Amino acid sequence: METWPYATEPEEIKIGWRKLVKKVFVDPDGNEREYYTKESIGEICIATIALTSNNAVIVAEQFRPGPEKILEELPGGGAEVGEDIELAAARELHEETGYRAGTIRHLGAVYKDAYSNVESHYFLARDCVRDGDQHTDDGEYINVKEITITRLFENARSLMMTDTEAVLLAYDELRKIQEERQ
Repeated sequence: METWPYATEPEEIKIGWRKLVKKVFVDPDGNEREYYTKESIGEICIATIALTSNNAVIVAEQFRPGPEKILEELPGGGAEVGEDIELAAARELHEETGYRAGTIRHLGAVYKDAYSNVESHYFLARDCVRDGDQHTDDGEYINVKEITITRLFENARSLMMTDTEAVLLAYDELRKIQEERQ
């Protein structure tokens, strides 16, 4: 199987804070197929499972308009064009929570779904220390909390967070950390 060629150049449409991209492809039978995908082509997002030295998980509690719920999210956001993704993860962690990572490690990356243009990269930060205030964007309201690893697992299983892929990528290491504490 081969990728489908474009019939026309993609067209980006901005709607509020979000973007849609209209893509028209030529399928294997020669038919034009129109799709709308989410966010800009080549966009990179990051999120971090951030642990304190006591292995508490730092979360960004915030209202989310899609599910219309308050979720306990992983700190994260978008990487700037050309920005190193590890530096973007550390920057977003600090901006959203006021915590600075002692160490930070890339866990992996995923596509959220078949209609997303975004690569989502996930990190694990250890020995995080609060050393400043939050610096949130306009319209961003975040309550910083520390939760247990067990609660993080529960959140990932119960619609209380997005970026659940990060928990899967870090699962073995997080379980090992839990076992060491017992």
